[in-house]
Amino acid sequence: MDKTPKVIPIQDNSDNGEESSDSESSDNVVGNTNEGDSNETGGPSNGLAGDESFSGDMNQTESDGATGEGLDQSTNQTMQTESQVNQNVNQTTNQNVNVNQTNNQNVNVNVEMKQRLDLKISEEEGEAPITIEEQTRIESDDKIIITEHTGISGPECKSGNVLEGASNAEDLRVLAECQDAIGTVMHTKKMDDGDYKFFLNVEEPFKFLVNDKNKDETEGFLVVEIVPPHQDGMYLPKDGDRVHVWGAWVTDKPKGWHEIHPTWNVVKM
Repeated sequence: MDKTPKVIPIQDNSDNGEESSDSESSDNVVGNTNEGDSNETGGPSNGLAGDESFSGDMNQTESDGATGEGLDQSTNQTMQTESQVNQNVNQTTNQNVNVNQTNNQNVNVNVEMKQRLDLKISEEEGEAPITIEEQTRIESDDKIIITEHTGISGPECKSGNVLEGASNAEDLRVLAECQDAIGTVMHTKKMDDGDYKFFLNVEEPFKFLVNDKNKDETEGFLVVEIVPPHQDGMYLPKDGDRVHVWGAWVTDKPKGWHEIHPTWNVVKM
């Protein structure tokens, strides 16, 4: 038996490109598989990265929007605060203007009042007395006052002639031989006859001491006069003082108003 191995010839297809084709086909299959794997692997990876990027952009946009809203709110609050500050400043300015205007008006009123009071307190020579009719009417009112009010008594009162020392005693009608009053001094003046004279804005319990003529001629203030014999050692008040006075309560007949005259004592309160 012939044991020589039989040689089987291998068919060469290289000439017609079949082997190359198979190789390329195999390569292509492998390549396609790799590309597919790569795409499949890369695809989800790239897709995740894209989602993360998109999500990041959205978050950044929302963050920017929130920041913008915060800035807008902060800006609005700042504008509201500035507006409120401007309103407060304007209100304060207007209030200050009103206060200044009121103060100026008060100053003007005070100046005008002092001028009027100074004219009245001066009693210029030649000033005509009130009419007889007015004097008669005031005298009738005084008679009623005398029956309704008897004055006070005490160590501050004077005995004897209560009009002693008054240069115009004949012009004075006594309503009460001793009367006190409390009020604020409005205007003072040392008169040519030596009397120290002032107007007193009496407090409520003493409003009955003034009459209609006081209201018409002396701004409603009570006239008070300290004669020279009583001025020694006595406190002579100044404008604005709150004082307690004692003296004779009288009517100045030619003027028609009520006075404390002569005044025996003045105490600053």
